[in-house]
Amino acid sequence: MLIDVPQNKAYALLTGGPTVFITSRSPEGRDNVMANAWNTLFNMDPTQVIVVFDLGHDSTKNIIASGEFGISVPGNALKKGLIGAGTMHARDITEDKFAYAHLEKLPARQINASLVGGALAHLECRIMDPELFARTGIALAEVVAAQVEEDYWDGASLICDNRPEQTLHSAGAYTYFPRGHVQPWSPR
Repeated sequence: MLIDVPQNKAYALLTGGPTVFITSRSPEGRDNVMANAWNTLFNMDPTQVIVVFDLGHDSTKNIIASGEFGISVPGNALKKGLIGAGTMHARDITEDKFAYAHLEKLPARQINASLVGGALAHLECRIMDPELFARTGIALAEVVAAQVEEDYWDGASLICDNRPEQTLHSAGAYTYFPRGHVQPWSPR
């Protein structure tokens, strides 16, 4: 069951650098989904993220037009969908890209784009600097809504230890490794 994550805690959904789905919708209403490994946190309160896009991609054009996008954090059960979404441009297929990648759509709450059903967490984002994004493909965005699967949230962090699903992290060339055991540390 998905639960809301407070905006000042949403940053924890991307801590550790998972490879994610990016979702968007074209001005004509066509949903798009892509894989993205170039993402990081920018600010914690409010949660702001940086995501890097190729200026020639369909997703980038959609986001320039709408000013918003979704981030869905997959577990290993969605690995094939992640590869499918990351290896084909929407402009090169006639079918819906979610269907092409065998992904389910989940309605977003604050943005006009679908999210990826079955993902561990979701962040809905709005572009903060449209000119920077249009010029460079660097999206500085504020998270306006966030949800996580209840069993993967401890109130402060996305947790995968001793759970069937693990976040995926890019090792390049369509290879991924799971998150693995997170080790706590103390500044002392």
